[in-house]
Amino acid sequence: IPQKPQIFGHEQPIDEEKIVRLTCRSSGSKPAAALRWRLGNRELKDMDVDVVEDPNGKTFTVTSRVEFRVTKEENGAEVTCSVDHESLQNSERLTTVKLQVHCTSIPAHPSMGYFPPDSTPPWPLGGQGGQCCLTPIPFHSPQEFLWEKEGSDAPLQLSSDSVLIFPFLNKSDSGTYVCTATSSMGSVVAKYNLDVSGE
Repeated sequence: IPQKPQIFGHEQPIDEEKIVRLTCRSSGSKPAAALRWRLGNRELKDMDVDVVEDPNGKTFTVTSRVEFRVTKEENGAEVTCSVDHESLQNSERLTTVKLQVHCTSIPAHPSMGYFPPDSTPPWPLGGQGGQCCLTPIPFHSPQEFLWEKEGSDAPLQLSSDSVLIFPFLNKSDSGTYVCTATSSMGSVVAKYNLDVSGE
C-alpha cells in the first residue's frame, strides 16, 4: 500500500506570472503507484515521473513533478497530489497545499471626488475633497501615499492616508496631481487633472 504523498517545491508566497515547480513523492507501493495532480478543479499533467525501487527490493517510490504559471486569481487555490493504486480501492490518499500568490502589477485607477459625490467636473470653488483611489496590491496594501502637484517643488502630502483634502478650492488648485502608492511589493503612480472653475 503506498504511503501518503508528500509535496515539495516552490517557496511561498509566489509572485503572479511566475512558474511554480512542485514535486510529489510516495513510497512503499507494489506495483508502482500512479500520482495525479489537480489545481482546483483542473487536472495538471506530469512534467516528469521517476520510479525507483525501495531499499527493501520489494516496493517502489514514485516521484512526479509538475510546473505551471500562477495568476493572481489562483491565490488561495488548492494544489492536490493524490495516489492512484489498486490496493486503495475506494479510499483516497492525497496531500493538498494552498497557493499564496502576490500581485506585483497593479492597474492604477485614480479618481478624485467632490462632496456631494454626484457632482461632476469642473469642480466649483469652495468644494472640498479629493482622493487617490489606486487598486490595492492584494495581501500587500500600500503603506504610504505621496501626493505631488506637477510644477510644484515641494510634495503636498506624505502619509499612510490615501486622501488629499482641499479645505477650500481655488482656481490656483487646478492642475495635474500625482499620487504614488508604495508597498513592500513596489510602487505605482497615478495622475489626475483637477479643473476648478468659477468666480
